[in-house]
Amino acid sequence: MADWLVLLLKYGGFGAVLFLALFLTGKWLVKRITAALDSYTTAYLQQKAAIDARIANLENLAEEQARLTRTVEGIKDEIAAQAKSRDNQWAFRKDVYTNLITTISGMIRVFNGLAADMAVLQQLAESHTPNTDPRRIGISDRLLSAANSYRLHCETFNNHVNLAPLAVAEEVIPLVAAVSDQISSFDSSTPETIAASSTSQVAALSNLLRTLQAAGRKDLWGTPEPEAKAGAAT
Repeated sequence: MADWLVLLLKYGGFGAVLFLALFLTGKWLVKRITAALDSYTTAYLQQKAAIDARIANLENLAEEQARLTRTVEGIKDEIAAQAKSRDNQWAFRKDVYTNLITTISGMIRVFNGLAADMAVLQQLAESHTPNTDPRRIGISDRLLSAANSYRLHCETFNNHVNLAPLAVAEEVIPLVAAVSDQISSFDSSTPETIAASSTSQVAALSNLLRTLQAAGRKDLWGTPEPEAKAGAAT
């Protein structure tokens, strides 16, 4: 046994030796605990730094995803707005063609409806039938009604011709201009002028109707006349 331990046991007794042992053991435990705490603290800080880095990456990804989502939604809205604008323009152009064709058809019907009356009126004139004849009176009333109907058709026709440039229906104006001098209103009080011009006016209106139909197919559907006929045949 070491001399210092013998002396300590001799003079201090077992209690002194026990105290010394506890003191030395306590220092050793403190060192071990301190080392363990230091190791834990270091590991914790390292792990916390890794977690913080991951959280920062996730936040950056979330922000980037949100930015991309906003960009995609903006592009979708822009595409939808452009598509709606094209659809509205196409619908406006379609209405111009549709209303013009409908109105021209009405103008032709007015003249065709007068054909029988014009034939009867010519017969009555050749037979010198007086104006008081009920047949003449009935024809005069129908002529007046037809003149009013034709005037309304002409007003509608002119309105839609004027709308054609706004609807970008570029082919309408030159087609109408080509036959404008052949189309005119009629005076119900002079039936002889109606009979003289009705054939030429119906021919001009019928030709305009066909050319507008072909222009509408091309302008609205991109289908020229030969392809339209081929498609109808199949």
